[in-house]
Amino acid sequence: MSRREYTIRLACTFEGCKERSFTTATTRREETEIRQQYQRSPYRCVRHTNPDEVLSADNPEQTITLTAEKVVAPHLRGIDLPGEVRHLDGLFWDKRQGFTYGPGFKAYASDFPPGTKLIVTARIELPAEESL
Repeated sequence: MSRREYTIRLACTFEGCKERSFTTATTRREETEIRQQYQRSPYRCVRHTNPDEVLSADNPEQTITLTAEKVVAPHLRGIDLPGEVRHLDGLFWDKRQGFTYGPGFKAYASDFPPGTKLIVTARIELPAEESL
């Protein structure tokens, strides 16, 4: 017997925005929890959650720099142990992930020495006005 899925449709609460989000819950309880979460913290689309990160004619370029570094194991924070014993194996980009990717690139932090910086830039180039 297949389980029923519950589709949750949310509208961005930013005035005048028509963006929608569709989420699926596998149980009625999960659906209720998701709806309660959005009552406490109303849904905003990506454009209105972090508007300064959205590329536009007025904001044509974004750059982010990630640094490869060792990360202390969460369960060992605050425990006095020798340096390397406390760290997770390998390196991580800004303490988040050991592997990151985007259009046209992939990078494993452990392939580089600690302190290596990964600089990713996205830039919009608008067509010349005469070609419009």
